[in-house]
This record gives sequence, structure tokens and C-alpha cells, in this order.
Amino acid sequence: RSFDSYPHHRFVLVFNLMTDGSLTVDGIQWRIQPEQGFLIFPYQFHYYSEMAKPNILWLILTFELQNPVIMESFRNRIITLDGDSMNQLNEIIEDYQQKDTPRANRRLILKSASLINQLRERLHGGPKAAIASQNSVKLAATGLINSIQRYLTDHSDSLQSVSEIAEALHMSESNLRAVFRQHFNISLGSYLKNYRAHQAILYMQNPSLSLTDIAFQLGFTTLSAFSRFFSNSIGEAPRAYRNRFAKP
Repeated sequence: RSFDSYPHHRFVLVFNLMTDGSLTVDGIQWRIQPEQGFLIFPYQFHYYSEMAKPNILWLILTFELQNPVIMESFRNRIITLDGDSMNQLNEIIEDYQQKDTPRANRRLILKSASLINQLRERLHGGPKAAIASQNSVKLAATGLINSIQRYLTDHSDSLQSVSEIAEALHMSESNLRAVFRQHFNISLGSYLKNYRAHQAILYMQNPSLSLTDIAFQLGFTTLSAFSRFFSNSIGEAPRAYRNRFAKP
């Protein structure tokens, strides 16, 4: 029930080890059972809800890849874990709980990469995944997303267009769109939509703000326009969402 307005730039691999729950990714809800998993791609808007019991055990691995395209076989698919995968997850948890040393961390990374590759081979196969290094391309991507994030934060009370962001970054609109997609494999328009959805949910955690207040703070000129945006992004009307999730 808490949300960070800063988007995630890594893959998020979720494993349910205990307790049914729902995972909503870009407006689509998936019911995840124990011994199942799901891969969330970089910059996909997501949140967790409707846990069957308060006592949960979900394991989350985050990672980066030099070639994100090789994970496409995971997109919008629930992963069913077999006995071998569950044993590997238990070993990863045990290693994570050990003393924090370079050798232990390396062992943890190798076991995690081995599990990810095994799951990939079960789906479609393909080249093995390589963990990304902080090279010049990665640094450029980080700089770009940080500049966009700062601009959106400084102008959070208005709906900023791609052309306005491009002007602020001294880039042409077409170049900004192309560079953004090249770095992150999604459109800048989708990123902005997800960012605003995060902001809307953050504001909803404040009971003193009405839906009209939230709409105006996000830059919408009418409540109906905000309601349409929220319903299309989240899959539920803002009032219904708030009634289900924003109560203490």
C-alpha cells in the first residue's frame, strides 16, 4: 500500500513462496499462487494487492541485462516453479542470509543467474543472460532518466508533454522519443502515463486530499479527465480504488 513515484529501471522477478495474492502490471491483474512467479519488465507500472492472508512470503529478485530483449518470452506469463526451481530458491535465500562478503555476493549472483537461465530454457531457450555492467551506454541512460525525472518533479502540477520535456532537455521531440525507446525499450508516452499513475496513487494515500484536489495537483483541468485517465491506467475508477486500498 505504499508507492514510490520513482520508476524502476531493473527487471523485477517475483516468486510467491506462500499466500495467494494479486499482482497488477500495467493495468492487468494476475493472481499468483504459491510456487508461481512473474517477471515485471523495466518501467512497467505495478502493485500488489488482495493477499489471501497477512502472513506472506514472496521473494523478489531484481537485475539488469545487457540485452533485455532476450527476456521477452517471460512477458505476460505466469511462471510455474518445479521442485528443482524451488530448491534453487531455497539456496538463494540461504546464501542471502549469510555474511555479506564479496565471495558470498558473487555466489548469490551466480545462483540467481543460473535460476533465471533455467526458467528461460523452460519457456523458449535462447542465449544465456549476462548481467549488465555500468558502461557508457548505461550511464547515458541513467543520466537521461534522471533529467526527465527532475523535470517532472519540478513541474508536477501540470501535464507535461513530450515536446515540452524535449525543449527543456535541448533535444528535438523525435530524437528524444527515439533515444528513450532505444535505452528503455518502451515509449516515452508510456513512461509518462506510468509516472502519473504512480503519482495519483501516492496522493491517494493522503486522506485529506479529495479526488478533485488530486486531479488539480496532477495538472488535470477537470475531475472527469482525471477519472478517465485513472480508470484506463489502473483498470478501476479512482473512487472505487481509494475505497479498497486507501483505508487505514
